[in-house]
Amino acid sequence: MVKFAKRAAALVLTGAMALSLCACSPKEMLSGAIIKTATLLGFIEEGSDEEESTDIYAPAGGEIVFPDGLQDTSVHWNQVVQDGSLYVAFNSIANRDTEYFAAQSDSVQVTAYATTESTGLLEFKVALWELAEDRTTTSYVPGTTVYFTTGGDCYTYTVTGLTPGKLYKANVSYDSGMYYITGGVQIDGVGGSLLDLNED
Repeated sequence: MVKFAKRAAALVLTGAMALSLCACSPKEMLSGAIIKTATLLGFIEEGSDEEESTDIYAPAGGEIVFPDGLQDTSVHWNQVVQDGSLYVAFNSIANRDTEYFAAQSDSVQVTAYATTESTGLLEFKVALWELAEDRTTTSYVPGTTVYFTTGGDCYTYTVTGLTPGKLYKANVSYDSGMYYITGGVQIDGVGGSLLDLNED
């Protein structure tokens, strides 16, 4: 306890000296000294000071025009690749994966919409997972989770950081324990046909 008191006193004295020598405003300096002192004493963890949220929300806009045979959203989960786009129509889902698709470039454009009966949870997510070269494991692609607002309108976001030719799948999820979502997803920039390695 004595060591702690001595250390705290030394830090306060150092802060006071720095304050008297600094050309910054006393308010700014005092604020910085308090934060540094609290960090050194272990009351605040480094990097924990009000960091901005990194959640990605897709802006409103875009349109999904389903190919023939996919307009019926009474089907639980239906998907097809056509003309460089992956289309998914779903009804009353909480968490589903698409089949694997190849990325044509380092990015894909994701357009999605959904409705729900919930009045509390009004967003769902689309995230990308990459298939390993040996096709035995998948791993989440950091920074590819995009939030979409429910309500029936389309929202669009371009996901970057992919590797052309690599195989990916999209996970569509709604984090409610009671309600489900119905809607569709279109992913543009997809090469080739779907590869079904998913386990139901």
